[in-house]
Amino acid sequence: MGCVWSRLRHLWLTPDELAEVQAHESPLESKEALDKDDEPPSGPGKMELRLMMVAESGTPSERTIEVDGKTWMLSEPIPDVNSETLEPYLCVSYVWGSGRAPNPVHPSILMSDRTLQTFAAVTRSLPGKPIWIDAFSVPVERMAKRATLESLGFVFWRAEAVVAVLRPESIAAIEEMKVFMATKPRPAVVPDAPLAALEADEWIRSVWTYQEVVNSKDLWFVSEARDGVPAKEAVEGQHVLDIIGAYINQWETMPGKDSGGIRHVYPHADNFQELLVDYRLRAYACRSALQIMYGMNHRASVAPFNHFYSMIGALTSSPSLRATKPTIELLAERFMELCEEKGDYSYIFCAAPRDTRPGLRWKPIPCTFPSILAGHIFGEGLPGKRVDGGVVLSNVLVLPIARESRCSALLNKTLISYFQQWLKGVARYHGINADGPEDTLTKTGYECLRLMEFKGEGHWYTTDLGVFYPRDELPGDGEVTICISLAVSWRFGAPALAKVTSVDEEAQYILGVFVGPVEDIRRRGSKDEFLLT
Repeated sequence: MGCVWSRLRHLWLTPDELAEVQAHESPLESKEALDKDDEPPSGPGKMELRLMMVAESGTPSERTIEVDGKTWMLSEPIPDVNSETLEPYLCVSYVWGSGRAPNPVHPSILMSDRTLQTFAAVTRSLPGKPIWIDAFSVPVERMAKRATLESLGFVFWRAEAVVAVLRPESIAAIEEMKVFMATKPRPAVVPDAPLAALEADEWIRSVWTYQEVVNSKDLWFVSEARDGVPAKEAVEGQHVLDIIGAYINQWETMPGKDSGGIRHVYPHADNFQELLVDYRLRAYACRSALQIMYGMNHRASVAPFNHFYSMIGALTSSPSLRATKPTIELLAERFMELCEEKGDYSYIFCAAPRDTRPGLRWKPIPCTFPSILAGHIFGEGLPGKRVDGGVVLSNVLVLPIARESRCSALLNKTLISYFQQWLKGVARYHGINADGPEDTLTKTGYECLRLMEFKGEGHWYTTDLGVFYPRDELPGDGEVTICISLAVSWRFGAPALAKVTSVDEEAQYILGVFVGPVEDIRRRGSKDEFLLT
């Protein structure tokens, strides 16, 4: 793709535990709004696509807005949202903040006091297009609203472009980065101020941002319209990624920087870079459920179910045919259901506790599905299918685990070389000793995984092909096999699931991380199937 992306160079970088962030977001799906029938039902559970369009002269002024001398009105629901003749439109991505104002289009609800300024900024930067913006375009009737919120992936994917609205300080920071990188000779000290400006932007921290950006066909950034602040031209998303990637890479190579790298000092600025990488990779590969879970890490949401609306939107670009009641349990089940419809079972590798029901002990319990590790996931998904008696996973590697391999430091020559190479790459950004004795490599590998937010308890099991680090210690009895994904993986290994079986008890499943040359294994064509029961 020909651009400098520091995240693609060191995708194993991870933050320390981050303080909880409180980004402001749209309250459209608040419990109060969902449970209130403000308008007559428009159809049970059917999503609506409605756009703000320039009104013809003589249009009644009710439920319209005026921007720069033009009157805009909300269209009726578009009958066929999949029509090839659907007029191109723009989707607006922004955060509401804490201020509220009367809503001229839907008088029964309030809107953000930023909505009109945001709308004006978009029309001035990219004029002449119908606009989808949440405060006006999301229906008020609760069932249509729920179905529409579940269809945001479709709404943003169907748009000609997504326009993200940042603070003027953030747009200025990107411009400052661009000027710095173009300066010859380049100064030795890379300023922190532009990164700090991005770190403070609410939009970058929002839970909604992920699905709105990764579904976009084209992405533009504009500045909020503020009194006394001149409007700037829209900046294309690819250009922003090139600038930020180059700048962060330069910042991280500056002598004396924190050993944790950009993730440790400016985690949200780094998330912004990672988000743009995910947006660009959309054109080359579908994203897995596991990558979506990673992309949602550390994003703030006012209500837990917002997390799932964003995850569902990132997973599917199909309109919802029904509305799901907004509870964590039902939306989590809906997410897993959609994963299985796509044939992607990578969701089983999330760090949630397992179900306790017979026949379902491999399945995560409904929750916000934290990722097992902070690192970019490659691959389009883990193939699988339901069969009588369970689920068959494909494109995996199945290995037996010997009890005597527990916490063993004995690695063959191939693995010694592999671990040394991996740890040297990490040592640049963390205080990892990559040159320690060979018998410490497995322990150092565990310490490295902990830096990537792995929650394992300090146990590992060696095999001829790699090392398995489980989240929980494996039971002392029973036969153990591990199922290693070859379809979704990190640069250094892959998610894995240990299956422990005994004569008297049902199978138990324990999540973990496999560190080893997965790419070489995949290249050799070593592919198995694995039955989850």
